[in-house]
Amino acid sequence: MSPRLQFIIIICMLIALIYIGRRVAQRKLDFRFGIGWSLVVIVIMIFAIWPVLLQKTSMLLGIYDPVNMLAFLGLILAIFAIFSLMMEVSKQGEQIKKLTQELAILRKDTKKSPKKTNKNSASRSDSKSNTSSKVSDSFEKGIGLHENEKDN
Repeated sequence: MSPRLQFIIIICMLIALIYIGRRVAQRKLDFRFGIGWSLVVIVIMIFAIWPVLLQKTSMLLGIYDPVNMLAFLGLILAIFAIFSLMMEVSKQGEQIKKLTQELAILRKDTKKSPKKTNKNSASRSDSKSNTSSKVSDSFEKGIGLHENEKDN
């Protein structure tokens, strides 16, 4: 690997590391994903700084060409990333289902309550605003209502 290519890879990886750090600090990237991507960037930087290490590692693993080892590691990384993202999607799908069910129950309960007098309707509107604030808090936090009600 030429020194110029090493320099370009190192600069690109430093920029990527800074970008990942900023996204985590802005809370636009989950911390655990930030750690994972940071480790990938650091490994790439290590192989760019010491290309002999890449060759020795590929020989140790019985892979003839270091480029093939990088392709294999990239494939493993892609499979791991897809699997972890699918777990997140599944978890969030369950949370959405749970929140939708709780919202439907709350709406049904608020429609059931009879209107008797103005005094009762005023207290009911307070209860509706309280319920809607619990629902919105619940959506913002990404957790079920029953967890919010435990605190109250």
